[in-house]
Amino acid sequence: MKAILRIIIFVPLALLILFFSMANRAPVKIGLDPFSPPDTGASIEAPMFIVVLAAMAIGVLAGGVSSWLGHLPVRRAAKVARAEAKKTRLEIEKLRQQALAQLPAEGSAKAGKR
Repeated sequence: MKAILRIIIFVPLALLILFFSMANRAPVKIGLDPFSPPDTGASIEAPMFIVVLAAMAIGVLAGGVSSWLGHLPVRRAAKVARAEAKKTRLEIEKLRQQALAQLPAEGSAKAGKR
């Protein structure tokens, strides 16, 4: 089911990107200095589809990094909770073993009192 869903989503998306790239091959000038006149200053000339796809990729990466950094406190709290749960499980197992070790001794003592 997941494979079919991926095909349904990614094939049209890939075709859309391909068609966009083919339709926007003309070079565009990208100025890096907003204060200089258009003909002077630092600029790059690249095909339009590269500029758009690179901007989208940078946006996706920035969003991913932002989300990852925003969830740091949650991941840190989860790590602490996992460590506490492990410690608690070990303590419970230790107490269970102690309780089981005391059961036969109490059982034989009660049998001797009868």
